[in-house]
Parts: sequence; structure tokens; C-alpha cells
Amino acid sequence: MRLLLVLLVSVFYFSFRPSTERAINETGNGFYVSVEDHTNRTYQKYIVESKDSVDIIFKNLFNSELELGNIKKPISILNGDYDFYVARVLVYNNSNGKKSFRHLKYPNPYVKSSKRDKLKPVVL
Repeated sequence: MRLLLVLLVSVFYFSFRPSTERAINETGNGFYVSVEDHTNRTYQKYIVESKDSVDIIFKNLFNSELELGNIKKPISILNGDYDFYVARVLVYNNSNGKKSFRHLKYPNPYVKSSKRDKLKPVVL
């Protein structure tokens, strides 16, 4: 009886879950851009899917061009008037049709300290 119940639940689960092909089509790489304007105290967030869109946002703010290359870690540019932040994210569609994102996990930039660093310095 227990085996029949497990079999029934597993068939029910596999019949109503989304297909892997559909899940792959709904996710993609993108960029999360946040801009804080200190002159009029506004804050804007953008979720874009191409580097060209990030370049257009940067060009409109700073009147110069930005060559991103491969973004391996988040980039922060702090100017007197603007704070500009760019990070790679995983973009996906919510159940209500809106786009949302998940931050990627970046490696820890801090190196573990060695045993020698933990020793107290010698005072002569």
C-alpha cells in the first residue's frame, strides 16, 4: 500500500512540474544596474539582458563610454553626483509575468590568513 502511494505521488509530481526545456527558456544571464543620484536624491534600478543596455545607461549618466568586458565581480563607480553599480545576475520570469533576478555567487575575495599572520609581532 505504501509503495502504491509513493508511486502515485511521484507520477502526480512528474506530470505537473514544468519541463526542463521551458525552465531553461525562462532563465538567462543579465545585469542588475542601480544608479543613485545625489543631486536630486533619486534611486533607480534596472534589470537588463545585454551589455549594450548597460553601456547606454552609463553613457547617459557620465557622458562617456564604458567597456565592460567580462564582469567577474560586481563593479561600483562612485562619483560626486552618481553612484553606479553593475552586477551579473540570473534573470527569470515570475509566475505573474514580471522579470526578477537572482544574484550569482561570487568567490570570496579575501584570502585566508596564514599561521604567521596570527603571531604577535616581536618588540625589541
